[in-house]
Amino acid sequence: MFNIKKWLPLIITSSALVSACGGDGDGNVTPNSITMDMEIPGSMTGGITQGNPKINNNNDKISFAKAGAAPLSRSSSGTGEPCSYIGVDDDDIFRNGYQTTKFMVSAMATWTCIADLLIDVADLVPHNGQIVETENDTNASNYDADEPTHYSVSDNSATQTTIHLYYGYDRSLPPIAGETPQFFISWNKTSEGNINGRLIIDGSGVNWEDHQSDDPVMMRMDFNYTNDQQIADMYLQFDENNPWAEGFRIKMNKDLTANVMEKVFEAKGLIEMKAQFIPLSGITETPDVQLYSVSDGFGNGASIAELQNMSLPLFANIFRNNTLGNYLLTKRDEYYFEYDMDWDYIKKTITESEYRGGRTTAATGGSWIPFDPSLDLIITELALDPAYFTGTQCEDIGDSCDDLLNKVHDFINQFPGLEGNQGTEPTDWRNTAINSAEYLNSVYPNGTDWTGAFEFIFTPE
Repeated sequence: MFNIKKWLPLIITSSALVSACGGDGDGNVTPNSITMDMEIPGSMTGGITQGNPKINNNNDKISFAKAGAAPLSRSSSGTGEPCSYIGVDDDDIFRNGYQTTKFMVSAMATWTCIADLLIDVADLVPHNGQIVETENDTNASNYDADEPTHYSVSDNSATQTTIHLYYGYDRSLPPIAGETPQFFISWNKTSEGNINGRLIIDGSGVNWEDHQSDDPVMMRMDFNYTNDQQIADMYLQFDENNPWAEGFRIKMNKDLTANVMEKVFEAKGLIEMKAQFIPLSGITETPDVQLYSVSDGFGNGASIAELQNMSLPLFANIFRNNTLGNYLLTKRDEYYFEYDMDWDYIKKTITESEYRGGRTTAATGGSWIPFDPSLDLIITELALDPAYFTGTQCEDIGDSCDDLLNKVHDFINQFPGLEGNQGTEPTDWRNTAINSAEYLNSVYPNGTDWTGAFEFIFTPE
């Protein structure tokens, strides 16, 4: 039901971005004094995909390499780390709260890394605003539609620089000055050392050959780094043909003044939904997916994945028209993790639920073999109150069904390969942070809609 490949692809550009431009004779980039590296622990990103491509020198033209074949190198850090992170290790990002953490934080780590690299690359070419050809020729046999054909670098002021990348242009008809790019990054560094900037990508323009109708179409990342904290805020708008998702936002904060053994990193995520994953009669609510995670400086942390107002049908035996009914619920998944990615404590709970009709299960007379249980058998098997499914106990539309759904959830998670509640709840700083979590309240930069969100301009604060 929650197959990420089907409804929430995140890598808009197939991860094909800058790997080089200019530089010295041995092909190495000399890093400047600006770095977007948050030094996010591997426990929050899933780790780094190994690989260390060379930075190529090619007469002031940008050379591009696919991250799938050779991940982008980190020039500012000087460590050769690639801009490619493992994230989740399977397609189900909602399998537990920790999966959602690695999914969203690896995306943030990737794009701050790419911003970092582009800022370094800009030091190696003239800042004259001229539109320059890259090696990627549309008429060449090795032309790659996922890579830019032209670029420009310009200075807006003594402290602000802007890069434009253009895709799909023939050399005989290059983009002209003032034409909207498909990839934009602009940043400003103050005399105090503070850095703020914005990165915007036209997802369909950058990756037009591989774009699917339910992919994101626009992405924006704002970053603001001071001596006290580093904040990166990313917004994704989905194609209008995506049946479920309207937008996705990820916000990451690193506290540079915090005790390294307490909350240093905080990550928040919000998926704005347009419809239920499973449309059901009697349910008109739209779900929200709220994500929250914290970590200390070493990578010990905790996370929450909260699916709010989600529809769920329970089928006892669909072939015998035995349906336990339709439900609206909120599920909270807490997961405490350690620096080595091992679990510390897992707690999955249905915190709110309502019965929304559709029950056809008989009160009595059912059987386990053949599988066609009745309500009395289910009550006994799940150790529910003997009077369950009567009175106010999940009998009428609007009744709470928390006890039933939690018992069903725990029962299902006893099967091999599934993950049930386990461990003892920690009482350290992570518990305090998780229990005082504040979620994002909008996926839109202006809080209301996408108006003005993806204009290719940036005015420093």
